[in-house]
Amino acid sequence: MGFAYKPIPFDDLTAINTIAPIAGLKTSIDEIARTLAAELPKGLVLLDGFPSANIASLVGQLKQAGQDIATADVTQFYRSPDKIQALLAAYLPVDRETDPELIFGKLFEQGFEALLDLAAIEAFVAARPADKTTVLYGFGSAAAVFRQAAAAVVYIDVTPKDLGLRVFDGRYQCIGATPGMGLDSVVRQTYFIDNELAVRTRKELITGQAIDFYLLDSSLSFSLLRKADLQAVFAQLQARPLRAKPVYVEGVWGGQFLRRYRNVPQHLVDKVAWSFELIHTEASILAKAGEHLLDIPFLTIMDAAAESIVGARMFKQFGGYLPIRFNYDDTWHSNGNMSIQCHPNDEMARQLYGDFAAQHEAYYVVLTGHGAATYCGFKKDTDPHEFLELARQSEKDGSIVDYQKYIHGIPSNVGRQILLPAGTVHGSGRNQLVLELGTMTMSAYTYKIYDYTRMDITGKPRPLHTKLAEQALRFERDEDWVMENIAFEPRPVAEGAGWKELLVGQFEDMYFETHRVEMETGSRYQGDNGDGFCVLTVVDGEAARIQSVDDPSKYYDAKYLDVILVPASLGRYEVLAQGKQPVVLHKAFVREDKIDG
Repeated sequence: MGFAYKPIPFDDLTAINTIAPIAGLKTSIDEIARTLAAELPKGLVLLDGFPSANIASLVGQLKQAGQDIATADVTQFYRSPDKIQALLAAYLPVDRETDPELIFGKLFEQGFEALLDLAAIEAFVAARPADKTTVLYGFGSAAAVFRQAAAAVVYIDVTPKDLGLRVFDGRYQCIGATPGMGLDSVVRQTYFIDNELAVRTRKELITGQAIDFYLLDSSLSFSLLRKADLQAVFAQLQARPLRAKPVYVEGVWGGQFLRRYRNVPQHLVDKVAWSFELIHTEASILAKAGEHLLDIPFLTIMDAAAESIVGARMFKQFGGYLPIRFNYDDTWHSNGNMSIQCHPNDEMARQLYGDFAAQHEAYYVVLTGHGAATYCGFKKDTDPHEFLELARQSEKDGSIVDYQKYIHGIPSNVGRQILLPAGTVHGSGRNQLVLELGTMTMSAYTYKIYDYTRMDITGKPRPLHTKLAEQALRFERDEDWVMENIAFEPRPVAEGAGWKELLVGQFEDMYFETHRVEMETGSRYQGDNGDGFCVLTVVDGEAARIQSVDDPSKYYDAKYLDVILVPASLGRYEVLAQGKQPVVLHKAFVREDKIDG
């Protein structure tokens, strides 16, 4: 997930969240440089940014705008590339039997200090004159070891989409890079190491309100907000329904529906496989302040306002992250299925990757074409171990496997929810659009078992992970178990004037639950988040207004397929079915009995 896949260079400007205009907003790099030159204090100023941030250009402009400003590059304090790579080796294992294309890694849990020469830093800080502005710039310059001596912090933020594009375009060199480091190695290290370092540092800065000047470096703008303006933006966004800006990704099995419906230009891409709709590590929030657009990483907003968004108990339990992710998988009018796959359990996720917990998922069928099916569980009276051995043989010699002999196919009826607890064999079939949900992981770990001997979009064989899959698979989960436990018929839970609500997804091992709310034209549905949040998706119909009951000025007008986060701060909310057609909502939330405390 994330920039392990190259995003399509398209900004979907329909996902607008309107906030109040910002009087002091600066929107050009030379204007920003002049502002900083005039307002930076004497002493040590830290100019840091998320990986790929355009720090060098700002430093160049800053030198021209402020002749008496001294600068220093933080890379002088990095340990040697050989020492850094030796340190990182444990997090970037080389085992091509288990991981043929080396796409997995372990999340880096150490701080910047492990990569820096601390003695040299101590000498540098002690020698800084207090009566002169010295700007220490570069990735890691706002690490804790520097902050204790800083007079101010300038931070340049970058969305995950823009980082992904810059990495794949060769515009980012990861920390401690060695000569000849290939793109695949840069992508993996950036994802598991550099990104983790940056996320941790940014969170410390945001939660400590330590950023004096906050800049956004995105494909849409280069903008500067002072501390008070940044806090005002956070205050507005945490108190209203939000829609994240989708990130579109091409894939070999990609379909045609999202590309056409969302107007993704065909000259950029022939087919869209994924649309990342609301994923805490991938999303950004597009806020319109007057006439200006601010594209803010979703994790930055969560760092500032997670408790207001998810509620106090879930804030404590999930460490300030949104614990459910949402994306679309599009195989409508495509040339094939998604791979037959599974995901790791708790022990594997924690031991192998240093991640939060198991990767559970779910598919909700939104749209189908002729013959659509969803594959889940093993067929009765077949040997799942035999299927695994055939998949291994296919990996070696390209032989075709009769996967339908072994994998249970469920006819994809619109409105069906299929839960996919970790270890369950599954795959979305061709000719459908599914809303995919997942539990919280920092990365994503898909063990492809069989992929129909396809090449990827670059012409290389798609990597399979049968060794890892064997550790994760629950071979006993056959079609009877699936239909009884994770693909059951909807069950009524509530009904009101013009609407009814049905339980469509619940399983003991999974902490989220899903409902379907069917609304007649013009009807009104009310809900109460309590001390939690929910996510509402318009899966049928034209439009719906989602608003606060107590303050209807806090609303979002959602269209078909929009995925809307309804934060805990909203409390009671209501949905007004608009347009000429009935409206159907998909509703997801964390179960009360799965929240600690």
